[in-house]
Amino acid sequence: MKEEIISQITNFVSTSELNKLPHTEIKIYNSPLIGFADVNNPIFEVYKQKIGSFHLTPKEWFGLEFEDSSLSKGTVICWILPFTESVLKSNSLENELPSKEWAQARFYGEQFNDMLREFVVNIVTETGSRTVAPSLSSHWKRSYDDTIGIASTWSERHAAYAAGLGTFSLTDALITERGMAMRVGSVITELVLESSQATYNGVYDNCLHYNSNSCGVCIRRCPAGAISKNGHNKDVCFDYTRKIVMPAVNEAYEVTTPSCGLCQTKVPCEKAIPKRPKVKS
Repeated sequence: MKEEIISQITNFVSTSELNKLPHTEIKIYNSPLIGFADVNNPIFEVYKQKIGSFHLTPKEWFGLEFEDSSLSKGTVICWILPFTESVLKSNSLENELPSKEWAQARFYGEQFNDMLREFVVNIVTETGSRTVAPSLSSHWKRSYDDTIGIASTWSERHAAYAAGLGTFSLTDALITERGMAMRVGSVITELVLESSQATYNGVYDNCLHYNSNSCGVCIRRCPAGAISKNGHNKDVCFDYTRKIVMPAVNEAYEVTTPSCGLCQTKVPCEKAIPKRPKVKS
Protein backbone atom coordinates (compact mmCIF):
# COMPACT_ATOMS: atom_id res chain seq x y z
CA MET A 1 0.00 0.00 0.00
CA LYS A 2 2.89 2.34 0.73
CA GLU A 3 4.19 2.14 -2.84
CA GLU A 4 0.66 2.60 -4.16
CA ILE A 5 0.26 5.81 -2.15
CA ILE A 6 3.62 7.10 -3.39
CA SER A 7 2.64 6.29 -6.96
CA GLN A 8 -0.75 7.97 -6.72
CA ILE A 9 0.61 11.15 -5.14
CA THR A 10 3.38 11.36 -7.73
CA ASN A 11 0.95 10.79 -10.58
CA PHE A 12 -1.47 13.41 -9.24
CA VAL A 13 1.27 16.05 -9.14
CA SER A 14 2.78 15.06 -12.49
CA THR A 15 -0.41 14.87 -14.55
CA SER A 16 -2.88 17.35 -13.06
CA GLU A 17 -3.72 20.32 -15.25
CA LEU A 18 -4.24 22.27 -12.03
CA ASN A 19 -0.51 22.12 -11.34
CA LYS A 20 0.02 25.17 -13.55
CA LEU A 21 0.00 28.92 -13.18
CA PRO A 22 -3.26 30.39 -14.51
CA HIS A 23 -3.48 31.06 -18.26
CA THR A 24 0.01 29.63 -18.82
CA GLU A 25 1.76 26.33 -19.40
CA ILE A 26 4.16 27.01 -16.51
CA LYS A 27 4.10 24.13 -14.04
CA ILE A 28 4.10 25.08 -10.39
CA TYR A 29 5.63 21.97 -8.84
CA ASN A 30 8.14 19.34 -9.82
CA SER A 31 7.77 15.69 -8.80
CA PRO A 32 7.21 15.34 -5.03
CA LEU A 33 9.22 13.79 -2.23
CA ILE A 34 7.14 11.58 0.07
CA GLY A 35 7.88 10.37 3.59
CA PHE A 36 6.18 8.49 6.41
CA ALA A 37 6.33 8.87 10.20
CA ASP A 38 4.89 6.65 12.94
CA VAL A 39 2.17 8.42 14.95
CA ASN A 40 3.92 7.06 18.04
CA ASN A 41 7.21 8.74 17.20
CA PRO A 42 8.17 10.49 20.47
CA ILE A 43 9.20 13.59 18.54
CA PHE A 44 5.54 14.61 18.34
CA GLU A 45 5.51 14.95 22.11
CA VAL A 46 8.75 16.92 21.92
CA TYR A 47 7.04 19.36 19.56
CA LYS A 48 4.51 20.16 22.26
CA GLN A 49 7.41 21.25 24.45
CA LYS A 50 9.36 23.09 21.75
CA ILE A 51 6.49 24.72 19.85
CA GLY A 52 3.82 24.95 22.54
CA SER A 53 1.18 22.93 24.31
CA PHE A 54 -1.30 24.05 21.64
CA HIS A 55 0.57 22.02 19.00
CA LEU A 56 -1.38 18.78 18.68
CA THR A 57 0.05 15.28 18.39
CA PRO A 58 -1.34 12.88 15.76
CA LYS A 59 -3.31 11.10 18.47
CA GLU A 60 -4.79 14.38 19.66
CA TRP A 61 -5.84 15.20 16.12
CA PHE A 62 -7.74 11.94 15.93
CA GLY A 63 -9.36 12.66 19.27
CA LEU A 64 -10.67 15.99 18.01
CA GLU A 65 -11.50 15.04 14.43
CA PHE A 66 -13.17 11.70 15.09
CA GLU A 67 -14.00 12.07 18.79
CA ASP A 68 -11.87 8.99 19.35
CA SER A 69 -8.81 9.15 21.56
CA SER A 70 -8.02 5.46 21.21
CA LEU A 71 -5.63 5.73 18.23
CA SER A 72 -2.78 3.36 19.07
CA LYS A 73 -1.19 2.85 15.65
CA GLY A 74 -0.99 4.83 12.46
CA THR A 75 1.07 6.95 10.11
CA VAL A 76 1.71 10.57 9.22
CA ILE A 77 2.08 10.76 5.43
CA CYS A 78 4.05 13.82 4.29
CA TRP A 79 5.07 15.26 0.95
CA ILE A 80 7.34 17.99 -0.37
CA LEU A 81 6.27 19.93 -3.48
CA PRO A 82 9.37 21.63 -4.98
CA PHE A 83 8.76 24.71 -7.11
CA THR A 84 9.81 24.45 -10.75
CA GLU A 85 12.77 26.22 -12.30
CA SER A 86 10.54 28.84 -13.96
CA VAL A 87 9.11 29.88 -10.61
CA LEU A 88 12.51 29.90 -8.90
CA LYS A 89 14.28 31.83 -11.64
CA SER A 90 11.66 34.58 -11.69
CA ASN A 91 11.97 35.19 -7.96
CA SER A 92 15.76 35.01 -7.95
CA LEU A 93 15.77 38.18 -10.07
CA GLU A 94 13.90 40.15 -7.41
CA ASN A 95 15.32 41.96 -4.38
CA GLU A 96 12.43 43.66 -2.59
CA LEU A 97 9.12 42.12 -3.68
CA PRO A 98 8.23 38.65 -4.99
CA SER A 99 7.87 38.01 -8.70
CA LYS A 100 4.43 37.50 -10.20
CA GLU A 101 5.23 33.84 -10.86
CA TRP A 102 6.29 33.26 -7.25
CA ALA A 103 3.28 35.04 -5.76
CA GLN A 104 0.92 33.10 -8.00
CA ALA A 105 2.73 29.82 -7.33
CA ARG A 106 2.34 30.49 -3.62
CA PHE A 107 -1.38 31.27 -4.03
CA TYR A 108 -2.50 28.77 -6.66
CA GLY A 109 0.10 26.25 -5.58
CA GLU A 110 -1.35 26.06 -2.09
CA GLN A 111 -4.82 25.63 -3.55
CA PHE A 112 -3.40 22.69 -5.48
CA ASN A 113 -1.76 21.40 -2.29
CA ASP A 114 -5.18 21.48 -0.60
CA MET A 115 -6.58 19.42 -3.48
CA LEU A 116 -3.74 16.96 -3.00
CA ARG A 117 -4.54 16.76 0.71
CA GLU A 118 -8.16 15.94 -0.12
CA PHE A 119 -7.01 13.40 -2.72
CA VAL A 120 -4.74 11.60 -0.25
CA VAL A 121 -7.43 11.60 2.44
CA ASN A 122 -9.82 9.99 -0.05
CA ILE A 123 -7.49 7.27 -1.36
CA VAL A 124 -6.40 6.25 2.14
CA THR A 125 -9.93 6.39 3.52
CA GLU A 126 -10.98 4.01 0.73
CA THR A 127 -8.78 1.37 2.38
CA GLY A 128 -11.08 1.55 5.39
CA SER A 129 -8.69 3.69 7.44
CA ARG A 130 -9.81 6.97 8.93
CA THR A 131 -7.64 9.85 7.74
CA VAL A 132 -7.46 13.58 8.41
CA ALA A 133 -5.56 16.44 6.79
CA PRO A 134 -4.85 18.78 9.74
CA SER A 135 -4.47 21.87 7.56
CA LEU A 136 -8.00 21.38 6.20
CA SER A 137 -9.55 20.70 9.58
CA SER A 138 -11.65 23.16 11.55
CA HIS A 139 -9.33 22.35 14.45
CA TRP A 140 -6.35 23.94 12.67
CA LYS A 141 -5.71 27.30 14.30
CA ARG A 142 -2.99 29.89 14.40
CA SER A 143 -1.46 30.57 17.80
CA TYR A 144 1.08 32.97 19.21
CA ASP A 145 3.86 32.10 21.62
CA ASP A 146 6.03 34.75 23.26
CA THR A 147 9.15 32.63 22.70
CA ILE A 148 8.75 31.36 19.14
CA GLY A 149 6.23 33.84 17.75
CA ILE A 150 3.51 32.84 15.30
CA ALA A 151 2.74 29.12 15.24
CA SER A 152 -0.21 26.77 14.74
CA THR A 153 -1.87 23.62 16.02
CA TRP A 154 -0.09 21.57 13.34
CA SER A 155 3.21 22.30 11.61
CA GLU A 156 3.61 20.71 8.18
CA ARG A 157 7.36 21.34 8.32
CA HIS A 158 7.78 19.60 11.65
CA ALA A 159 5.74 16.65 10.41
CA ALA A 160 8.03 16.43 7.37
CA TYR A 161 11.11 16.53 9.61
CA ALA A 162 9.69 13.58 11.56
CA ALA A 163 9.12 11.78 8.26
CA GLY A 164 12.78 12.09 7.26
CA LEU A 165 12.24 14.66 4.52
CA GLY A 166 14.56 17.45 5.65
CA THR A 167 16.03 19.60 8.42
CA PHE A 168 15.51 23.18 9.47
CA SER A 169 17.47 26.28 8.51
CA LEU A 170 18.35 29.78 9.63
CA THR A 171 15.11 30.95 7.98
CA ASP A 172 13.03 28.27 9.76
CA ALA A 173 12.28 26.70 6.37
CA LEU A 174 12.97 23.02 5.76
CA ILE A 175 15.97 22.11 3.59
CA THR A 176 15.17 18.90 1.69
CA GLU A 177 16.89 16.88 -1.02
CA ARG A 178 15.09 19.19 -3.47
CA GLY A 179 16.01 22.31 -1.55
CA MET A 180 13.96 24.72 0.53
CA ALA A 181 11.90 26.45 -2.17
CA MET A 182 8.84 24.26 -1.82
CA ARG A 183 5.54 23.65 -0.06
CA VAL A 184 4.69 20.87 2.39
CA GLY A 185 1.57 18.79 3.01
CA SER A 186 0.53 15.94 5.28
CA VAL A 187 -2.29 13.70 6.46
CA ILE A 188 -2.68 11.55 9.57
CA THR A 189 -4.14 8.07 9.19
CA GLU A 190 -4.75 4.98 11.28
CA LEU A 191 -3.34 2.94 8.38
CA VAL A 192 -0.01 1.46 9.48
CA LEU A 193 2.81 1.99 6.99
CA GLU A 194 6.56 1.54 7.36
CA SER A 195 8.29 4.71 8.54
CA SER A 196 10.92 6.45 6.42
CA GLN A 197 14.49 6.41 7.65
CA ALA A 198 16.01 9.85 8.13
CA THR A 199 19.51 10.44 6.77
CA TYR A 200 20.21 13.15 9.35
CA ASN A 201 20.77 13.29 13.09
CA GLY A 202 20.36 16.94 14.01
CA VAL A 203 17.64 19.52 13.55
CA TYR A 204 19.88 21.79 11.43
CA ASP A 205 22.11 19.26 9.68
CA ASN A 206 21.37 20.55 6.15
CA CYS A 207 21.97 24.26 6.87
CA LEU A 208 25.44 25.64 6.13
CA HIS A 209 25.13 28.32 8.79
CA TYR A 210 24.70 25.70 11.48
CA ASN A 211 26.77 22.80 10.15
CA SER A 212 29.86 24.76 9.12
CA ASN A 213 29.41 28.34 10.37
CA SER A 214 29.32 29.55 6.78
CA CYS A 215 26.91 30.96 4.18
CA GLY A 216 24.34 33.45 5.51
CA VAL A 217 23.15 34.33 2.01
CA CYS A 218 19.53 34.23 3.19
CA ILE A 219 20.33 37.06 5.63
CA ARG A 220 21.29 39.33 2.73
CA ARG A 221 18.35 38.18 0.61
CA CYS A 222 15.71 39.17 3.19
CA PRO A 223 14.32 42.63 2.32
CA ALA A 224 12.66 42.93 5.73
CA GLY A 225 15.76 42.33 7.83
CA ALA A 226 13.93 39.46 9.49
CA ILE A 227 16.87 37.04 9.30
CA SER A 228 20.09 37.38 11.27
CA LYS A 229 22.82 35.12 12.62
CA ASN A 230 20.45 34.52 15.52
CA GLY A 231 17.68 33.15 13.31
CA HIS A 232 14.35 34.19 11.82
CA ASN A 233 12.14 36.86 13.39
CA LYS A 234 8.66 35.63 12.52
CA ASP A 235 6.95 38.85 13.59
CA VAL A 236 9.07 41.05 11.31
CA CYS A 237 8.58 38.59 8.43
CA PHE A 238 4.82 38.42 9.06
CA ASP A 239 4.46 42.20 9.09
CA TYR A 240 6.53 42.67 5.92
CA THR A 241 4.54 40.19 3.86
CA ARG A 242 1.21 41.60 5.00
CA LYS A 243 1.88 45.31 5.35
CA ILE A 244 4.38 45.82 2.51
CA VAL A 245 4.08 42.98 0.01
CA MET A 246 0.33 42.44 -0.08
CA PRO A 247 -0.61 46.09 -0.73
CA ALA A 248 2.15 46.38 -3.34
CA VAL A 249 1.51 43.30 -5.48
CA ASN A 250 -1.63 41.35 -4.66
CA GLU A 251 -4.09 43.26 -6.83
CA ALA A 252 -1.72 43.35 -9.80
CA TYR A 253 -0.84 39.67 -9.42
CA GLU A 254 -4.47 38.63 -8.80
CA VAL A 255 -3.73 36.85 -5.52
CA THR A 256 -5.04 37.29 -1.99
CA THR A 257 -2.39 35.62 0.17
CA PRO A 258 0.93 36.95 1.49
CA SER A 259 4.13 35.92 -0.29
CA CYS A 260 7.81 36.79 -0.56
CA GLY A 261 10.21 33.82 -0.74
CA LEU A 262 13.29 35.90 -1.53
CA CYS A 263 15.21 34.05 1.20
CA GLN A 264 14.34 30.76 -0.52
CA THR A 265 15.68 31.73 -3.94
CA LYS A 266 19.15 32.67 -5.14
CA VAL A 267 20.57 30.84 -2.11
CA PRO A 268 22.75 27.68 -1.99
CA CYS A 269 19.91 25.61 -0.51
CA GLU A 270 17.33 26.71 -3.07
CA LYS A 271 17.18 23.42 -5.01
CA ALA A 272 19.26 20.92 -3.04
CA ILE A 273 21.11 20.26 0.20
CA PRO A 274 24.22 22.44 -0.17
CA LYS A 275 27.64 20.87 0.11
CA ARG A 276 29.67 21.82 3.14
CA PRO A 277 32.81 23.84 2.39
CA LYS A 278 36.06 21.94 2.48
CA VAL A 279 37.96 22.30 5.71
CA LYS A 280 41.33 23.94 5.15
CA SER A 281 44.18 21.76 6.33
